Amino acid sequence: MPETLRLSARRRRPTTIRAGLRPIVAAVTAVVAAFSLSAPAEAAVRSTVQSSAQSTTQSTTQSAAQSAARGNALIGNPLYKTGEFDFPDCKELSRSPDDLDSYRVYLDHLLDCLNVSWTEEFRQARLPFSPPKVRYITRGVKTGCGTYPANYAAGMYCLLDKTMWIMVSKYQLADPNEFNLFTVIAHEYGHYAQDRAGVFTAANRQLRKASKRQVYAMTRRIELQAECFSGAFIGSVWSSLGRDQVDFDKQLDWIMGDKLHGTTKNIRYWLKRGWLANGPHACNTFSAPASRVT
Repeated sequence: MPETLRLSARRRRPTTIRAGLRPIVAAVTAVVAAFSLSAPAEAAVRSTVQSSAQSTTQSTTQSAAQSAARGNALIGNPLYKTGEFDFPDCKELSRSPDDLDSYRVYLDHLLDCLNVSWTEEFRQARLPFSPPKVRYITRGVKTGCGTYPANYAAGMYCLLDKTMWIMVSKYQLADPNEFNLFTVIAHEYGHYAQDRAGVFTAANRQLRKASKRQVYAMTRRIELQAECFSGAFIGSVWSSLGRDQVDFDKQLDWIMGDKLHGTTKNIRYWLKRGWLANGPHACNTFSAPASRVT
């Protein structure tokens, strides 16, 4: 989706937050501001494919374009040759109920951890990298990818404005011990890493004349890779979080798949695969058999 690459709530319960691309095509060419799985969204995916070449040229970074130009940004990305994340310390800071300032401090710290970890992986991959722009919001706002509706998703990465939009909802403000926000931000950051590594540009090239089936198949590979990236980061810092195994198990239990993100079984597979590997080298969904990305 040329306009968006969003991450939507990962389950249907109020506690769930899924990450998704509004139109992968959005992911592929841009990030979604409002990525719904409704019929209009499917239509957007189709139109995105048709206009993706122009959108990608205008919105992708030079480093991403150069990476894709090397021809292997999907199946042979340099990130697959790096090792584990090298900074295992990312202790979660405390949050206070309904205290937005404490949530900002919490998120700033989490993003610092993500910036340090991913910067080192890109250095090892010999790819240029700089941290994403980030905006915290508590209500619907206009972004480079359109309007980001309130209570839509905990996080969204917009390819067009190169910004991570993080929604702090009333539900999350009421529960300072929830872990969904942490995992979704890690997933959204994974989409930013894909952007910088040329994944979207390369995927867009393959989708210029794609059928709906092919678009959905590519979307799932992109989403599942971001899920694996999320799991890899979480696994790398897990021992410093002070969390119990039950917190991770709850994330797995709440997962609910769909045609854009993959089956519940496969989402769990890639999240756990990343978590056990502690690095992006385990996340080559583009070479995975179809059975693992359905």
